[in-house]
Amino acid sequence: MEIEQLQNQIVSALEIKTDMGKEAVNVFLECMSLLDKKQQDYGSSNIAPSKDVDFNLLGVSFRTNDKVQRAFNLLKTKMRQGGEPNNESLEDTFKDTVNYGVISTLVHRGIWK
Repeated sequence: MEIEQLQNQIVSALEIKTDMGKEAVNVFLECMSLLDKKQQDYGSSNIAPSKDVDFNLLGVSFRTNDKVQRAFNLLKTKMRQGGEPNNESLEDTFKDTVNYGVISTLVHRGIWK
């Protein structure tokens, strides 16, 4: 199935009405693909070193904060120097931040393995 067909099916199934809601579906699908690729590379054990859910959530919160701080620094550099960063895009950092939110939700629900 082509990605555009999938996007349209999701928009229809969730009764997404707004243009921004429809665009968000596209971004979420990109984030899901990135999360899956990183899972293939790293697995889950780097996120869940403990059986204590709260401890794991704290760890993911720190990693999320690292991404937010990275975005802040990239934006400061961009504003000072103009142009995009050389080695990491803002968009990649934003997608990683979204994915840490997803991971946090999965950990909180006890699903993260």
